Amino acid sequence: MKAVVFGSTGFIGSHVAEQLALAGHTVTAAARETSDISFLESLNVKVERIRHDDPDAIHRLMSGIDVVYNCTADSSLGLERYSEELVEIKLTERLITAAGHCHVSRFVQLSTVVIYDFKSNQPLDEKYISQPEFPFQQLALEREKIVRSLGKKLGIETVILRPASAIGTRDKKSFFSRLYLAHLHNQFPMAGSGEARVSLVDTRDIGRAMEWLGTCALEEWDDGVYVLKGYDTTWSGLKEEMDKAIGTEAGVENMPISPSIMYKNLSTHRIWDDQKIKKSFHTLYTLPVSIKASLEELMAASAKSK
Repeated sequence: MKAVVFGSTGFIGSHVAEQLALAGHTVTAAARETSDISFLESLNVKVERIRHDDPDAIHRLMSGIDVVYNCTADSSLGLERYSEELVEIKLTERLITAAGHCHVSRFVQLSTVVIYDFKSNQPLDEKYISQPEFPFQQLALEREKIVRSLGKKLGIETVILRPASAIGTRDKKSFFSRLYLAHLHNQFPMAGSGEARVSLVDTRDIGRAMEWLGTCALEEWDDGVYVLKGYDTTWSGLKEEMDKAIGTEAGVENMPISPSIMYKNLSTHRIWDDQKIKKSFHTLYTLPVSIKASLEELMAASAKSK
């Protein structure tokens, strides 16, 4: 398979490019001029610098490609609606339209479980109809709708992966790196006693799942939307694992009840039902293994910065 990965320098995108290369595919990693490509240069991939606002360059990059992976994402964490819209909506439209014009056979979109609302404490699957409460949830849903509608219009197979919150290497801004900083300052956030359950996944397993989704056969009934998780835990259980891996027991900062996204994440069961993908694909990494890999890198970076 010949694949191109947009967003290849990102937290998840770099793992998608890595797992595609490890699986033996011919991979082109698209990177912006300002992006750090040092990790990509260590892989058996071709790195192409590109401007996302240059349609001719995008077309050239997709020429002869079988599968396009869109792992682009805004880094503002939902704080700037306009900035997010440019990436989540406009760029996605541009990429899938170019894929159609270049006769790409499949478009694989990295989505997010952020689309799910907080109205249920039950395990949620692909069929759950979410009612967004926050702007970035609405944007994520809009992006999925655009991928499906344009894919149908252009005659491209579309696949969408909604992975659980991820733990892994090359982490700069994820929830886990922020929890690590909170742990260092003895301010580990907790709602109540931390009994709310949460599904998480290793970034390597996301990369492996994305590789599989680029090559698997889709049945006629399959809408191409998949949820993925690696393991379930509680927030207190996650803290205990981090305490063990770091070697110190961090203090807890009890979160006051509020309508904030952070409090809702920490107080609502966020468990995903991924039976659909698990019929054919299986994750490899456990929670302790994921935590160890991520913390080794985060702790080394922290020590280096002192």
